[in-house]
Amino acid sequence: MLAGLAALALGFQGILEWTKGPVRQRHYDLKLEAAGLARRAFEVIRANRIQDGAVLDMVNDPAGTGLVGPETSVITNAYGVLESKLTSLNPNLAAVIVDYLKRAGLKPGDRVAAALSGSFPGLNICLYAAMEAMDLEAVPITSVSASMWGATDPEFTWLDIESLLVAEGVFHTRSVAASPGGSNDMGRGLPPRGRERIWEAIERNGVRPIRSASVEESIARRMEVYREHARGGKYSAYVNIGGGVASLGHGLNKPLLPTGLTFDLGLRNYPRKGTMILMAEGGVPVLHLYNVRKIAREKGVPIAPDRTPEVGSGEVFVKMAYRMDLAVVFLIVQPAVCFLALLPEARRRLVTRGNGRERDEDEEDRRA
Repeated sequence: MLAGLAALALGFQGILEWTKGPVRQRHYDLKLEAAGLARRAFEVIRANRIQDGAVLDMVNDPAGTGLVGPETSVITNAYGVLESKLTSLNPNLAAVIVDYLKRAGLKPGDRVAAALSGSFPGLNICLYAAMEAMDLEAVPITSVSASMWGATDPEFTWLDIESLLVAEGVFHTRSVAASPGGSNDMGRGLPPRGRERIWEAIERNGVRPIRSASVEESIARRMEVYREHARGGKYSAYVNIGGGVASLGHGLNKPLLPTGLTFDLGLRNYPRKGTMILMAEGGVPVLHLYNVRKIAREKGVPIAPDRTPEVGSGEVFVKMAYRMDLAVVFLIVQPAVCFLALLPEARRRLVTRGNGRERDEDEEDRRA
């Protein structure tokens, strides 16, 4: 009997495996729209770079996106991992961001604060694509300098990239303010000419500059900008891209701040609180897009692909899944069959146990 019940269970499992098929994930159409918008942005940037005579590094930028800058320049502020930069140049990450923002409960018209970095122009593009597809009100602040392989070209910073995309009608979103980035968010560690080039980029793109004499002052000024653009309202989410010190607060905070979506950062002994922590303490959900390879592994996105992935590919759009209708039926049938098959045996044992107790009681009476 037990062997038969086991065979039945295995048979049900076999049917579920055989009938497993692709299933569209939630918000499929919205994700597809966001990824398509990001792909269009990538194409516009590539065409512009070729038109301007820029030499695309097809070894370090095998997809030819034009978004992989020089390893070092006068605005390079930190070490960077090329594999992470290439992983971020995937338009389908816009769909991943849509997934995160939907999980945070965002709806059209909600206001989102963002801290961007020149280190990950690909992620910045995907964030803009996701927010525009979701019809969100974005309030981004950019730190212009970049780590290796990011937007490290002084003539083609992230501010220049977003200005190009606005001019070409791809996006309407652009930074409301910008700072140099780097150590203390003041450009410390950069050569004087590098800081000059950053201020030139901020000026030529018509972005409000954030000048400060310390990281604490930069954090305060950023919070002031966010409050001004909130116009007395509230933010529904805060998105951080990269490891900007004004957003994180301190380099020692990096291991304390989880990658991905967080609704409560909890109590930590932060050496300094950046804008991300301050927002979280105000009850704002935080999306921390820092470890891009970790995000890619969790969301089924390829790491450092040699070509730009097709829009709509990946588990964020479609997953192989069991047929839930069959699973529910089998979940009801299997216990019912087990119950009916084992009921006679259970009754027999109860009767036997009852007879045994009666015999024991009779024996005790005789002894008494």
